[in-house]
Amino acid sequence: MRIVVRLIFAAVTGLLLLVALVGAGNAQQSPYQSTVGLKPSSGAAGSSFTISWNFYPCKGPVSFTWSGAPLASANASPQVPSGQVTATVPGNATPGSYPVSGSCTNARTGGPLTGSATFRVTGTVTTVPPTTKVPPTTKPTVPVTTPTRPGTTTTPTTPTTPVTTTTPPTTTPPSTTDSPPPSTDVPAPSSTPAGPNDLILDRPSVQPGDRLSATGKGCVPGKAVTLTSDGERVGSAYADDTGAFTTAVEFTRIEAGRHTIVADCGVRLTGAVEQVVTSSSGGHGGTLVVLVFFVLAGITVLRFP
Repeated sequence: MRIVVRLIFAAVTGLLLLVALVGAGNAQQSPYQSTVGLKPSSGAAGSSFTISWNFYPCKGPVSFTWSGAPLASANASPQVPSGQVTATVPGNATPGSYPVSGSCTNARTGGPLTGSATFRVTGTVTTVPPTTKVPPTTKPTVPVTTPTRPGTTTTPTTPTTPVTTTTPPTTTPPSTTDSPPPSTDVPAPSSTPAGPNDLILDRPSVQPGDRLSATGKGCVPGKAVTLTSDGERVGSAYADDTGAFTTAVEFTRIEAGRHTIVADCGVRLTGAVEQVVTSSSGGHGGTLVVLVFFVLAGITVLRFP
């Protein structure tokens, strides 16, 4: 019996103690919350900072002020009692301490819920004007392959007929000394190395029908190259991405002598070539005519004694 009484007394005592603890806890916990936090809590005028807030129970938006002037706002409700919002320190704020306050309407009582924190202005933000960036210069890509004179009309070379000079018959006995044929020796190329503005030709002299090639460098990359001689166009090409070119040279007229070739490709390159024109006439031709004359004269004498 005593054990039962003791158990009942212990149970009642524990229940009373639990009720007292719960009552004390409820008495210490406030049903309403209204706090404002700043991060960072100091900075220069014009700088940014974050406002963290907790308002419960809040109905409608939370409005924040800087020394009474509107600063920022955030949406809140009993289901969303806290959050963060970014704000900017007024640019005209002088160094000192300023209150940042937030307020909203209590959803239960209809009264205001307010909270505040202090922000300390330390100076003024110096704004540096943005540096103007100059866009990079893009060098146009020049094809490596040298085109072969696109759109150029080639003037056909007129074949040159060898000129034969006929010596009139004469009674002078034939000469036993034959005249040597004109020299066709090709002059030796110059041993002087080509300069930066020289047009290099693959042979120092040409005869009618010979092929002639010209090579140059130092031109503007991708530039059209025009070759002229004595004012007439004798070739064309395009400079590659290194400023070099190679093209054929074709003369429209055959004139014996030295001819200067000029290549215009942004710079002027010059070279010279000798045109050699050989004649089929000579001592053998004159001797042959005289012999034929005497043979015909002998036949005439024999037929008419």
